[in-house]
Amino acid sequence: MSEKRFAKILGAGMYLPEKVVTNEELSKKMGFDVSQYLSGIALRHISAENESTSDMAVKAAQDALKNVDMKPEDLDLIILATDTPDIVTPPTSPIIQSKLGAVNAGAFDVNAACTDAVIGMTIASQYIMLDPDINNALVVAAYGMTKWLDWDNKILAPMFGDGASAVILTKSDEPGYLASTLFTDGSYWDSYGVYVGTKFPITKEMVEKKEHLLRFHPNFHKYPPDVNYSKWPELIKKVVHKAGYEVKDLDMVLFTQVRLIDIQESMKRLELPLEKTHWIMDKFGYTGSACVFMALYNALKQGKIKKDNLVAFCTSGAGMAMSSSLFRWV
Repeated sequence: MSEKRFAKILGAGMYLPEKVVTNEELSKKMGFDVSQYLSGIALRHISAENESTSDMAVKAAQDALKNVDMKPEDLDLIILATDTPDIVTPPTSPIIQSKLGAVNAGAFDVNAACTDAVIGMTIASQYIMLDPDINNALVVAAYGMTKWLDWDNKILAPMFGDGASAVILTKSDEPGYLASTLFTDGSYWDSYGVYVGTKFPITKEMVEKKEHLLRFHPNFHKYPPDVNYSKWPELIKKVVHKAGYEVKDLDMVLFTQVRLIDIQESMKRLELPLEKTHWIMDKFGYTGSACVFMALYNALKQGKIKKDNLVAFCTSGAGMAMSSSLFRWV
């Protein structure tokens, strides 16, 4: 009989660029109060001109490896979660593998906008559980969206910052990863994003109009303002029940860190106290793909997650794509 294999989160790491821009500084530069479009975001970290997504990812990965006392050679798998890769192709994960020196690791990218970190963590867990050659996996979530920002866009530009975070997953004798679920409504694909590629080849006219940068698409008006707090609780309930638990059993819920009001309303609808969640957009800004692992990292640093705790993750991104996963902290 084959060996029963489980996967667990061993630890986390994080990296933030040196440059910080506060709401006050950005408001003065842009000529209006940027906080009127924000909820909870007080600052943002901006990557240096020569600092790429892979550069940030490697630093977060190195921090995670150090925190779990593991070497790059110990990794069997690297998954990069991002929608701001270094280049269109080849994928950015091999660049990370090379820079990190993870000579034994296979590597690939996952792009599901800001929900992809949880998807990457789910894939890594299932690899560990099903493939005897995969015992240690790195999921690194990196975000360099400020290089795609139009700083004249009053609503979008103030929201975003850069950074990277990482988790190390490993083979376990008891279940850590318990369940996951996905939700997608592709009818919202043309609401907002970076619309360049085979469908929208870059032209001189597009660049002149700044249409190659992050922007609202014509159908943004149909994007529901309550999309996160109307769907997040549904996904949390589904993944918890899928694993045989109740929402009341949860010890920690970590969400996409884009708006504090979304987190507060979601916890209210789940009938859970705010003490069972954690937010970091006030400390680190909004970092897209990287934000949920940053919240995990910071919660661990503050001792908010303990052995045997039931931890749910729930993330969302443009597209619209959402994901949730459930872990026992073992």
